[in-house]
Amino acid sequence: MLKAKRIRSTDPWPRSEGHVLLAVPGSPREQKGYHEPGGSFSPAPGSFGLSIWVVSQKGNRLATSDDIPLNSIKQQFQWTEDNTPPSLVTETPYYQCSWSIQKNGFSHFDLQTHAENRSVIWVRSVGPAGGPLESLSWNGRQLILNRRWIVEFENSGVSVWLGDENQRDWATARNTCDRWESLSGWGCARIEFADPSNIRLRIHDTAPTYRGEISWSKVKSTLLVELPDDCFMASIDAQVAHLLMSFMGNQTCPGEPTNYPLTWERDGAYAVIAMARAGQIETAKELAVYFAENDFFGGFGAEGDAPGSTINVLASVALIADDIEFTKWAWPHIQRKVTLIQEMLAAKAPIQKDWLGPIVPEHLNKECIPTICLPGENGLIMGSMDLHYPVLYINAFSHRGLLQAAKIADILGEQAVSRQYTDIAQKIRQAWMENFKNESYSNERTYMSGIWPTWMVLPDYKPFSDDLQVRWEQEHKNGEYPERPLWTYFTAAEAHQWLFLDRPDNVWCTMRYFWNNQCSPGLYTYWEGNREENTFGLWEHIRGWENPKHVTPHYWTAAEMLLLQLDMLAYVSEAGSEPVLVVGGGIPSEWMNHPMKVKGLPTSVGVIDWSWQKGRLEVTIHGKVKCSVRTGVNFDKNTDIVVDCE
Repeated sequence: MLKAKRIRSTDPWPRSEGHVLLAVPGSPREQKGYHEPGGSFSPAPGSFGLSIWVVSQKGNRLATSDDIPLNSIKQQFQWTEDNTPPSLVTETPYYQCSWSIQKNGFSHFDLQTHAENRSVIWVRSVGPAGGPLESLSWNGRQLILNRRWIVEFENSGVSVWLGDENQRDWATARNTCDRWESLSGWGCARIEFADPSNIRLRIHDTAPTYRGEISWSKVKSTLLVELPDDCFMASIDAQVAHLLMSFMGNQTCPGEPTNYPLTWERDGAYAVIAMARAGQIETAKELAVYFAENDFFGGFGAEGDAPGSTINVLASVALIADDIEFTKWAWPHIQRKVTLIQEMLAAKAPIQKDWLGPIVPEHLNKECIPTICLPGENGLIMGSMDLHYPVLYINAFSHRGLLQAAKIADILGEQAVSRQYTDIAQKIRQAWMENFKNESYSNERTYMSGIWPTWMVLPDYKPFSDDLQVRWEQEHKNGEYPERPLWTYFTAAEAHQWLFLDRPDNVWCTMRYFWNNQCSPGLYTYWEGNREENTFGLWEHIRGWENPKHVTPHYWTAAEMLLLQLDMLAYVSEAGSEPVLVVGGGIPSEWMNHPMKVKGLPTSVGVIDWSWQKGRLEVTIHGKVKCSVRTGVNFDKNTDIVVDCE
């Protein structure tokens, strides 16, 4: 592809920017479609590309779906009443189009062109995730590609010209053949319509279709929300859709799956909890099985944060689902993972463990891959994560796992075990606090995990909040990020700390930055790193995604943003001996003059409904756990609060 691009530099080429998946939840990577801004689409990695060329009435090319500027493109998801994936609707100055995916393996495309122009559809080997096109045939009804893909048209008056991009003047040639073989793989098809104002087609993959082993109710959240800013709910629903469409079978994926063809414990942990909080309870329970049954998995091998992190997944899903059978099933797995934490705490020598799945190729031979910890130091676990040893981060998650395990033990009547786990957690916490200012343990991961999601420190612990403020001042200038953050999940997680510190102003500063810097406009997708982080080299064999700026979408970031927004509506504070429900902690002051309503938000104390109007807050907690309620800082101190526990 790169060689051809050098030779034919004036031809249109894929934009290789801002792609997203369109897929049935649970489908394998081979059945996931790739979409780029403008409407260009590939139905699977290594398939082909379908693009839109806009031509004048005289036939001159004016623009293509691959080169319309991003700031001229509007995109949004549209959901139907059933549980199919959303349609992706694109609006440009020249046309409006939409793509949708069906469970039966069909991709549907609709295009309406503005009256002053006409559109031509091109099928080429290059695309968002294209591949060699070696065989094309046209029988007057169907365009058959590589003896596998069928393109069918609902329009009458369809004309198809087959050719090869190695042919001179390929873009304007009018070959009369109905079959074309291309040994080079550069076959192409130009498709014109007698009435180009409204084009409808569908693509069918004739290869056997795999049905994903995962349940879902909708490919969005189940919440019902009325807020002054429509973007807030659009962002929530988009994150849920991106996550669901990324799942492969009952496994999560850290980022776009051709870059990351594996499941990874740390990234996936956030995604599973996000599913439960967004109302996709059955999805979360099914995803949690892999986390329960397997102790170490991911591209960096066995890592020390995994036991505490996976316990947190299992306990969080159990508490949100309020399903005693699931809780009983998860309990032996939780106990086994607690034993791993105890083993690390007692380590007198490095501990190595087996893991599942492939290792990122560039890190295959590193010594830390099987090592979950080094010998203990200062009462702390010297655990591994991200190919090094961020000690305070590891101990924060181990502390979290132990306290979550203690909660499950209490539910199951294992009070002695609960006390044992709590005592161990308190010892870790004490050692953590004593070593917080130890320079040898300084690491940015401490500040994306201190309060959220581990509750290792409480909001009133000033050394932590003071350091967080210093970081904020270093990283921001006039409310912006002068340097583009590389690890967006860290940035979103730090915003979560500010939410728990009752600083919604900082939370909104971060969120607006993300909204203003989306990788795919209107679809709320974000990025990781520079170029292809942790690549497995699969894009090298695909005709698309040339020299990417970053990995996108990144699903840890999607989960972090989703969990942040849900907690902005209501979260359970664990700062005291008893839980406290904080309602509207992230609501900005400018919303307070508007009525608001949130219905069906799952939490660890039950499903929450709340409404606000004219100084009155009504809260209903559908659950067994009794807890007090407080409002976010932007609610008036004289707010009339009415709480109903059902």
